[in-house]
Amino acid sequence: MIRFFIIAVILFTTTCSNAQQYPWWSQYSTNQTLLNPGFCGTKRLVDVRINYRNQWTGFEGSPKTYVLSLNSRLWKGRLGVGGFLFKDDIGPFRNFNTSLTFAYHLKFADSELSFGIQGNYMSQRFIGTDVTLRNQQDKSVNQYITDKVSNFDGSFGIVYFNDRFHIGVAANNIASSKFEHYKIDPLKNGKYTNAPHYNLSAGYNWAENIDYTFQNSILAVYVPGVPFSFDYTLLLHIKKQIMAGVSFRVNDAIALHLGCTIKENFQISYSYDIVTSPLRTYQRGSHEIKLVFSSHY
Repeated sequence: MIRFFIIAVILFTTTCSNAQQYPWWSQYSTNQTLLNPGFCGTKRLVDVRINYRNQWTGFEGSPKTYVLSLNSRLWKGRLGVGGFLFKDDIGPFRNFNTSLTFAYHLKFADSELSFGIQGNYMSQRFIGTDVTLRNQQDKSVNQYITDKVSNFDGSFGIVYFNDRFHIGVAANNIASSKFEHYKIDPLKNGKYTNAPHYNLSAGYNWAENIDYTFQNSILAVYVPGVPFSFDYTLLLHIKKQIMAGVSFRVNDAIALHLGCTIKENFQISYSYDIVTSPLRTYQRGSHEIKLVFSSHY
């Protein structure tokens, strides 16, 4: 209960401040559209992905994220259309994000340049009954009221890519939209601003033998007021059927990945994060699973 109380205090005392709102995925390298709308429509004709992440298991109130993403490559490959839904549960907060994404692809002889934009509708619920108070007379939290707020925001991204490599830049929460809980109650009123998220990603696929392809990728994320994040992932694809690899997240975690492809169009993959930060004492790692349907037809 004490650990959960600490989480609740940290999350809810964001009055007039910025905070990181976008969830983290260990399998970002195989679902880049979640972070950069420029990747929309850069794969097959139809691409559907479901992600579930249970972060810091054993830590009461830890984040749980559910994602459904869809994008399609249309108009002879020149246009990408898609979107995603995600639900992010963190302590007493229930965050929902609904997006629509559009991308335009400029084609060159051996590569493409994609420009993507995304509109987001976000809502957040604060569940008072999920909070355990050390001081039951604390007037800053009403445990008997569920408060909901919502707002709009957006993202944009650019990706230069072909079958072997990519490099992309993106920004999320570009409108820095604001949220205000308990608007009519001055004792409980809390405000915070969506912090913009800036990321740079790059990747290169190397194969001396086509049956064994090494997929290298990096992701660097900058959020004002939050420590800089850098992630390197190496995946080995064996005969386009089996995938295994590892990620290194600086000052945070090491992630292990394993997956397989079923009849070309279906994929399933699993990741386990071994936390290396001081938080490792209080949790039992993070779990992430992804299901994919991707088709040319």
